Amino acid sequence: MEDSESDAGTGVFIIIGRVWPVKDGPEIAIHILLLAPDDDSAIRTALNALAERGYEEAELDQIGTMVEAPDEEPHASAYQGALEGEVAIVTFAEGLEEESGRGFDPGDDEDDYDPFAVLKDWKPDQ
Repeated sequence: MEDSESDAGTGVFIIIGRVWPVKDGPEIAIHILLLAPDDDSAIRTALNALAERGYEEAELDQIGTMVEAPDEEPHASAYQGALEGEVAIVTFAEGLEEESGRGFDPGDDEDDYDPFAVLKDWKPDQ
């Protein structure tokens, strides 16, 4: 238990953004979880990991630190992977299933859909 408490004290970076597998193609929403000594290193490492996976373009919109492990998947596994030194990339494809089991259609009332509900413990850097 002591190891996980010290790991959680340092926090795991979470970077939220979008990638394009093909230039000018459809975008994919992503969350990247990783350990790094600072914001700049986290961004550099994330961009390198995306390039290694063949993404043509990336836009990173937000960066913050998660100080507690999330309870829900896929972020719980990604968080654990980040603690083990991996660069965990969570992708959200169009038609992502909501908890209700109904696929999200961009034509649905977007006010009812909260894509960041799984990040309830996420706190941005100040």
